[in-house]
Amino acid sequence: MKTFLLRRGRMLIVAVFSLFLLVVFAACNTGSLGTNSNGSGTASVTGSVVSVNTVTHSLMLNINGQQVTVTGLTDQQLAAIQSQVGKTYTIQATQSGTNTYTINAGTEPQEQADNATSGISSVGAGSIKFIGKVLSANSTAISVSMPDNQTMNLNLTAQTDRSDFGTGLPGVDQLTKVTAVANADGSYTASKVGIADSGDVQDQNTVEYQGVTTSAVGANGSISFKVGNRNLTFTTGPTTEIKDFASAQAIGSNQPVKVDVLFNGSAATVLKVANSND
Repeated sequence: MKTFLLRRGRMLIVAVFSLFLLVVFAACNTGSLGTNSNGSGTASVTGSVVSVNTVTHSLMLNINGQQVTVTGLTDQQLAAIQSQVGKTYTIQATQSGTNTYTINAGTEPQEQADNATSGISSVGAGSIKFIGKVLSANSTAISVSMPDNQTMNLNLTAQTDRSDFGTGLPGVDQLTKVTAVANADGSYTASKVGIADSGDVQDQNTVEYQGVTTSAVGANGSISFKVGNRNLTFTTGPTTEIKDFASAQAIGSNQPVKVDVLFNGSAATVLKVANSND
């Protein structure tokens, strides 16, 4: 009898230990598709619509062959998307599980061009192109003054195109063309640093922003968007060229945009607004 109980006890211990290993293994392999590096899970989710579920208030997106579920949509949002299976949408959402996201309150799904790139990117992704004078530069970083009198600090990497300078760097006060790409942590890396020539002088007060709107454009024409760690707001006017949208007020929240702004000191004039995915 003692031998039987001892065997049963050993079997029970083995079973409990095996169950513990399974739980640990599952926890270690709970991955995510595109969670922010800061751990918040907030992201712009872009993919083609696979299906809509009005019972669970959710939809399924195909993102590069993987299926991602977005929950928390309203009846109105689902009704608008239900007939759009196969179309590409961007949704600002917060990760709630493995390949599962919940739409952020107060935001709307945004239909994209059919050739829009699918994926999950951190909010604030984008780029800034401008011409400015170099304030300082070394092998890993550069600081450049912008047309709005602000200073942009950028990382320099092995991938930064600085071929205009050979193996060197631009000098202090040198007029330089810069393309800054926003990183997931809100900082910027220079994808290109080049020499500004006489043909660029006419554009030295213009900045091209590519970012994501943080709210819908209001009746006053105010457009707010984010690029990296910069929250920007400008006001469109009667001379602003609106491309890809019926009007400025047709631009909703979470919309990828390209905004060209002309600066005269701190005064800004919006020259053009377009869909940055086009």
